[in-house]
Amino acid sequence: MIAKIKGNVEAVNGNQVIVDVNGLGYEVLCPERSINAIEKNKFISLYIQTILRDDTINLYGFLSLEEKKAFSTLQTVQGVGAKLAMTIIGFFSVKELGNHIGNGDEKSICSAPGVGAKVAKRIITELKDVYSDQSNNYDNEALTKRNSINSALINLGYSRTEALSLIQKIKSDINDGASIEDLIKEALRRSD
Repeated sequence: MIAKIKGNVEAVNGNQVIVDVNGLGYEVLCPERSINAIEKNKFISLYIQTILRDDTINLYGFLSLEEKKAFSTLQTVQGVGAKLAMTIIGFFSVKELGNHIGNGDEKSICSAPGVGAKVAKRIITELKDVYSDQSNNYDNEALTKRNSINSALINLGYSRTEALSLIQKIKSDINDGASIEDLIKEALRRSD
């Protein structure tokens, strides 16, 4: 799996960047905020989220690990795929998004293109445990656990919806400091 790319920006087309890495060109999809900061013929380093579909491999690139984590986390919400998550990350900074979720500000989240009231409500409901209401900071430990559990359940054959449902059932355990292995076991136990 590709996690990071460093190279020269050969072209910028809409939300796609072609990065030349030692003569091999990688086409990377980037959020709008990142695209606005990327210049042709400049050296760049991007954190990559690789998403495999039946017939395609897409590389999503981010200038910071925080953006990449927010992108992954948004996709754990039912109804939010890679395209919508990319739009949201391109519209809000990670801090702004965290503040809106932490404060339950559905109206602000709806201001992102393609985000309706139902999706905004689900984002707040499903991710409020990832964002701290008091400090409005990104809770990296909860995020890492949530993403690891989600990936493990999907790799074990559960659908994304089933995985999200199981994560919701164990969300209090995630915040109580249980290990990822124990949390996966607990999610599997609750699936019966």
